[in-house]
Amino acid sequence: MPPSEPESSRAEDETSPAHEPAAQRGRRRGGRPKKAEATGRTSRVHVLLTAAEKARVRREASAGGLSISEYARRRMLGRSVVPRVDADAERQLRRIGVNLNQLARVANTSGQVERGDELDLLVTELRRTIAGLRGGSTPLADP
Repeated sequence: MPPSEPESSRAEDETSPAHEPAAQRGRRRGGRPKKAEATGRTSRVHVLLTAAEKARVRREASAGGLSISEYARRRMLGRSVVPRVDADAERQLRRIGVNLNQLARVANTSGQVERGDELDLLVTELRRTIAGLRGGSTPLADP
């Protein structure tokens, strides 16, 4: 028969700190701390929707970068749901705005606008970008 470990060493292994749960060893566990029950959401509201209504809710929640639950919660509580900004459109608008500011600075310091054609192109580009953000494909009409 092979020699076995003494009983005393096996008993120590089973009760050693390595076999205790982290909380019992005095260590903190990973992850986010638990929320107090008062701040956690515990009530549910069930709503029946048609397939078309559900598709619309899903589309609008997605446009705002929200889950369906967060979207519904905001709408039910009267909070606004703002669609996410298209990063490319924001860059285009920022670039156009910088160019318009430069032209306005020249016009204000000199008292005249010598680059009317460039200004017209920027305004047209601005209208196209705004129309694209609104879902249209044609530039806005002159005011």
